[in-house]
Amino acid sequence: MPEFRLPDALARGMIEHAQQEYPKECCGFLVGPTGDAREQVRLTNIDPDPVMRYEADAKEMKRAYDQLYDRDWDVVSIYHSHTHTPAYPSPTDVKLARDPNAVYVLVSLQDRGHPDVRAFRILEGRIEELSVVAEERAS
Repeated sequence: MPEFRLPDALARGMIEHAQQEYPKECCGFLVGPTGDAREQVRLTNIDPDPVMRYEADAKEMKRAYDQLYDRDWDVVSIYHSHTHTPAYPSPTDVKLARDPNAVYVLVSLQDRGHPDVRAFRILEGRIEELSVVAEERAS
């Protein structure tokens, strides 16, 4: 199974974001040099039904992309939470997955005491799970 290297601090940050937004779904990016997730960018979920779906605020996304361009960084991962279902892409997630280079990370709070973090590539409707490899990095 292909791997996705995920720094512990970013995994904790995504779980914290998901817990803070519960029962709404959270969303955001993990960014860094190509293929190397180094920082988290939290985005606001503006979907009218934020418990079952997410839609990132377009102005926040533009600002994030502008900052990435200035740093010559990329969106390495697009993440969001599932508050009542497993950490597996829903049919809507698959339909909306448009970035062939991004790793899609899902944080499930189906059991809030034991969040589940899983990573996927989604290409042309096909889902490929990636093994999440936790990394401890110096700050």
